[in-house]
Amino acid sequence: RRFPMLLRLPLYFLTGCLTLISVISTAVPGSAEIFNSSVDRLPVGDRAALRSGQTLVTGEKGNYVAKILIKSSQDAAWNVLTDYGGVSKFLPNVVSSKVLESNGNRKVIEQVDARQIFLINVRSRIRSSIIETAKTRIDFRQVDGDLQKLQGYWIVEPVAPFSGAKADQVLITYVVDAQPKPGTPKGIFYSLFKDSLSQTLSIISQEVMRRSR
Repeated sequence: RRFPMLLRLPLYFLTGCLTLISVISTAVPGSAEIFNSSVDRLPVGDRAALRSGQTLVTGEKGNYVAKILIKSSQDAAWNVLTDYGGVSKFLPNVVSSKVLESNGNRKVIEQVDARQIFLINVRSRIRSSIIETAKTRIDFRQVDGDLQKLQGYWIVEPVAPFSGAKADQVLITYVVDAQPKPGTPKGIFYSLFKDSLSQTLSIISQEVMRRSR
């Protein structure tokens, strides 16, 4: 016999194990799933980086995806991302941010960014149309400003430690397509823009945790 020890186990023990397996595999729909959260579906290296507090940034030529995992509630993260009028208080390069129009979940905001690039002070203005989807997603699109194109979205996802548990972290994902106007050196623009994403998400993370205390 290939499995003599298994055959000698009491029937109630084997039945209990099978019942446990069945319960785990049929977890309540809609609850966080073990090994199947938005973080667990990522490659192993990405999961490890996020859980250690790092920011992940991927993509090229103006199309980027940035992610960060924060020990916080979904509400706290949402409140920071939608604090359009207060962005200049915690993002150092944003010198002005105003809500020009507000109609329910639709808004128009204008932000002015100032930074030093190769010892030259550069200011840029972006006016964006915003559509919010209740505490989960923010879509944005430039309607006027100093870029050829700027559009994308933010995703806010609660993450639980295991199936059925209450979420104790939130995964923020930023997807963006940014293109400079003709005459701007694209290589330099893409490099500077991509480098800024990690810093921006790290600062947002700090602000979320500050407000969560």
